[in-house]
Amino acid sequence: MTEIISQNEQIGAAIGTIPSGLFIVTSQQNGSTGTMLASWVQQAGFNPPSVTFVVGKGRPIESFLTVGSPVVINVAEKGQGKIIGHFAKGFAPDVDPFDGVDTATAPSGQLYLTEAIAYLDATITSSLDAGDHTIILATINAGDRLREGEPAIHTRKNGFKY
Repeated sequence: MTEIISQNEQIGAAIGTIPSGLFIVTSQQNGSTGTMLASWVQQAGFNPPSVTFVVGKGRPIESFLTVGSPVVINVAEKGQGKIIGHFAKGFAPDVDPFDGVDTATAPSGQLYLTEAIAYLDATITSSLDAGDHTIILATINAGDRLREGEPAIHTRKNGFKY
């Protein structure tokens, strides 16, 4: 049993060294807003331009992420601890996550964060079950690099938890 725990700790430590970015994913629908701080976002295709991102099952934003739904992926900048912390805490359904945050309107009508170094305005095209998470594929319809800057990245001490 000790070997299994030790091996799992070793695997977790090894997985945790995989660097990932920090992104704020948002979707507004029917007068409500779903948000999450995401670390697993990756370009998935050139034509059409697309990305994948991963959401933990049971997160409130999960109900917003259905095929055809709009989504904005904001790329956080290194050193933006305040905005990252703001979105990391999560929000009750009746709380406006954009309160006190500077935003602008993307071509789809969705809001993006003006403090981000870039944003992607996308539409959910499919999803795939991945155990305790769901992999979401989104086609990018618009986006912009808002300014130069270094994307925020992080690693984890344990690859089995956030």
